[in-house]
Amino acid sequence: MTDHLARWISILFDSSFLSLPIFLALGYVSAGTSGLLWAALMFVIVTGIPLAYLLIGRKRGWVSDMELSRREERPRFILVSLSSDVLALVVLWLGNGPHLLRLIILTYFCLAIVMFTISSFWKISMHMASVGGFATALVFVFGVPALWVILSLPLVAWARLHRRKHDIPQLIAGALAGALTTALVFSWLNKWI
Repeated sequence: MTDHLARWISILFDSSFLSLPIFLALGYVSAGTSGLLWAALMFVIVTGIPLAYLLIGRKRGWVSDMELSRREERPRFILVSLSSDVLALVVLWLGNGPHLLRLIILTYFCLAIVMFTISSFWKISMHMASVGGFATALVFVFGVPALWVILSLPLVAWARLHRRKHDIPQLIAGALAGALTTALVFSWLNKWI
């Protein structure tokens, strides 16, 4: 039972799933109904392209599993993710897309650079980085009422530890990388976006 629960927590708290409700919320807050359309487009670009890489890579043998359990498989995936982030940012700027979506996509881009750098020599938790980043973004946008989302961090940490995907330092480093990168983008780069 606990193995099954840990697996589902890992799936549901993967950035591929979390990004849709986060993008929709930020798109709507930023631009109303049209922001929802922008959010859907960003989801397709930012999540769809890397997910396609994983599915094709799994079929052709470049990727051992959908969670990229082997550290050496991560840098190439992150480069694909970075490319989709750049494409999304270009589309947002050219189309004058919603401000908060620009911020979250820029956060994705910056966090991908951090993850690429660290994953080149150490296996950091990308799950915890995305959950820490999303939680920080929600607190920046919605304030104190969104603090409850921080409770997802120990839940995801437990699941990843239980599944033996990471050790405690990798989990803590992932959460800190996600939270700090997001805080820097939302506080310092907010003015220029």
